[in-house]
Amino acid sequence: MSENRQVPALCTWIENGPDESWTLQVDLPASSIPAEAAPEDGQEIFVDLNGVTNRRNVPGGIMVRRPAGDEGGDSVDGAGATRYSIELAVPRGYRGALRFLPVPRGLQVADRPTWLDVLAKGFVPTGDHGLRTVTDMRRKQVLELAAPDARPLNWTGGSRAGAGTSGREEEGRSDVDEQVITLGSSPRWTWIHRPQRGPASAPVLVVFDGERFIRGGLLTGIDELVSPPSAVIAIDHAPVGDDGPDEDAAVGQRADDLVMNPRFCDDVLALVRQTAPEVPVRTIVAGASYGGLAAAFFSLRHPEAFRGICLSPSFWESDDQGSRIWDLTQSGSDDRSDGTDGESESHESEPLEAVAHPTFCVDHGTLETVIADSVAEATEEFAARGIDIVSRPFVGGHEYLWWRELMLVRLAEVLAE
Repeated sequence: MSENRQVPALCTWIENGPDESWTLQVDLPASSIPAEAAPEDGQEIFVDLNGVTNRRNVPGGIMVRRPAGDEGGDSVDGAGATRYSIELAVPRGYRGALRFLPVPRGLQVADRPTWLDVLAKGFVPTGDHGLRTVTDMRRKQVLELAAPDARPLNWTGGSRAGAGTSGREEEGRSDVDEQVITLGSSPRWTWIHRPQRGPASAPVLVVFDGERFIRGGLLTGIDELVSPPSAVIAIDHAPVGDDGPDEDAAVGQRADDLVMNPRFCDDVLALVRQTAPEVPVRTIVAGASYGGLAAAFFSLRHPEAFRGICLSPSFWESDDQGSRIWDLTQSGSDDRSDGTDGESESHESEPLEAVAHPTFCVDHGTLETVIADSVAEATEEFAARGIDIVSRPFVGGHEYLWWRELMLVRLAEVLAE
């Protein structure tokens, strides 16, 4: 057994064999817990390692408290310092988010309200822990953790330790046009960026959860591409208001937008045509989770206009009529339009396959079981309808740290075709 101690202050990777999972040893000094997050009487500390630990088995992520003077207590704070420890089995090649959560002592399985309350109190350690701090899609700070054999990233966007920006702060860039635009049934923030080196004939890129990806460095990454898109339209889903973001309303609006919503799809198509009327090629539409589902839906509804990048797509979902995503490959919906003045496409009643072939790529995590199962089911259903997709797995969970990477990797691939 060999040991690779990359992060002495917090994490130790232990190799058990070339084909076996890593053992990850996590040692959290009590002195590095922020004062406002310190566990109270009746609380324990849960290691939230995306895809490895979860709310359905809370005891599997509980750290053991080792009081001052306990044998082996030679942490970064010195011999005998109080610390919290745990060992976890982690798949080879893993990359994911790490943070710590105070949870009620004895909790076995957390229901959704309990878990949301716990997540709101999550923390990352203070001091020099050797891991990069990133702001995730819920505006929370997490640590980026990668196994020693994880493949290198092409895109290393994200926040510095202690940093975090709002997408609205991009308005300081002269090449970003920030607007409030009504799409679907409500106004929302939209950012339009035209890369300087983007050829006028290159595709437009539409990104769902736009503020979150912008905050993660999306526009900077796109500007670094050899041949970027002609324009980027980043769409947020939180209702616009004067009192700041309403998280509950944002969740509902996001689901309404992205779960196979024909009106939202057609309105986005109209926005693309208004923004870049001269671009002759299909728009690339990209998103993660519900956004990945929407990217596939856009390609199915308007295959002549959109091609999709689907990251961890929620193919398990159904629309208001109970239809799954593959059911929409059989024919266009009765109310399809090009989003301009309500006029219908000439091929409205024809099968989608007779007009253009839906095109989208799919990536999913090996540790996000529900998503992986639904992707496998969708692959078979699409194949039976004449649409072949190849899903590419990554070693991780439902994970922003992978999505921000794969968004640009797949974009570069499509642009190079």
